[in-house]
Amino acid sequence: MEEKRFSFGKNWLSFIENLNEDRINSAVESLKEMLGENNLSGRTFLDIGCGSGLFSLAAVRLGAKAFSFDYDGQSAACAAELKKKFNINDELWKIEQGSVLDSNYMSSLGIFDIVYSWGVLHHTGDMGTAIKN
Repeated sequence: MEEKRFSFGKNWLSFIENLNEDRINSAVESLKEMLGENNLSGRTFLDIGCGSGLFSLAAVRLGAKAFSFDYDGQSAACAAELKKKFNINDELWKIEQGSVLDSNYMSSLGIFDIVYSWGVLHHTGDMGTAIKN
């Protein structure tokens, strides 16, 4: 039986059409405040359930190397569109479709300095496994 899920990606594609520097700067400032750091140079940033990719973009702008993934293929495509729009190379930002509930996938990713997953894990239907992974 096919799993019913809300397709967040359609909403994110609409969101990035209106994304401007003020909104991006807000995300950068929000990330700086949350992490208590102004510079992420030399750090790695994992964005679980990346949605639009906005906070991965913010991390890259702060100097991090970002890896983003989302269960929803359209969300991953949205993040890829954002990456393309701002001409960010693959060395700084990688994007995939994947599931935080897939322990093999998660263990294949390696270790990151910063793990970001805002408003995501409770949507998985198995928050315990999502946090463990």
